[in-house]
Amino acid sequence: MAENETRLNSNLFKQYQKFGFDIMEYLADFFEKAELEEIDEQAVNSLDGRYQRLTFPDQSYIRYTSWNDAKKPFYINLYNSRGGYILELDLTRLVCIEDRFTWYLAMPKNPESREVLAKQLDFVQTPSDYRAWVTHQKMMLKQGKQINKEGFLLAEDSSWKELVEKLAALIQIHPKNT
Repeated sequence: MAENETRLNSNLFKQYQKFGFDIMEYLADFFEKAELEEIDEQAVNSLDGRYQRLTFPDQSYIRYTSWNDAKKPFYINLYNSRGGYILELDLTRLVCIEDRFTWYLAMPKNPESREVLAKQLDFVQTPSDYRAWVTHQKMMLKQGKQINKEGFLLAEDSSWKELVEKLAALIQIHPKNT
């Protein structure tokens, strides 16, 4: 538990936690008919479980959650109306430098997830400085270190508004009922 307490008190950790909640709030505003539940403070404080959920009228949903027994605390996952997994987004890959955001999404192992991303985003070589930044970030957040040399470009040198608009566009088009 000491490691989790240290993580929870880190400024970088708190910033990434806030990014996730801000994204969820933006998506709730963007998708007017979606319902955003209250933050589960117990899950947040233990870094274990679903922090927040956004449910669409068709019962598909987005979860801001931890993953892998709280070892990876910053994930936004999309699910279809039957609770089937569609896509996961690792927030530790989101780079913020002076209020400008870059986010290359990892190549999913799931073929359906790859298809969703490939239809909407470019699969490109990730710049070495981006990989170095994310590797350092992951080390500081104690969340793994693997960064592939390729990824799907969601946003590059974007404002927060541009970033969340691109994310909402990605989510809006996903095949929720597949």
